[in-house]
Amino acid sequence: MSVQRYRLTPLGWLGAALFVLPTPIAAWISSPAKLSPGEDMYKKTLAEVSGTIPYEGPSLFVVTLLATSTLVGLVMLLVGRELHQD
Repeated sequence: MSVQRYRLTPLGWLGAALFVLPTPIAAWISSPAKLSPGEDMYKKTLAEVSGTIPYEGPSLFVVTLLATSTLVGLVMLLVGRELHQD
């Protein structure tokens, strides 16, 4: 009796990377920037005056690109596997 196992081709490994990596990249992009003491004081004063803190998040294009690469990576992962007999 032979045992069959899945093995990834290079396309499958690329798909696995595209499936996994966009999440930590998105978390890194959306983390707030480190500010100098002068910039930090400016942001606090601006928040006291206007009541809101301006936040510049990632652009819609970057978010769409990361979400699409996750889906493309899943498809490439499923396509890029092959059965291997031991």
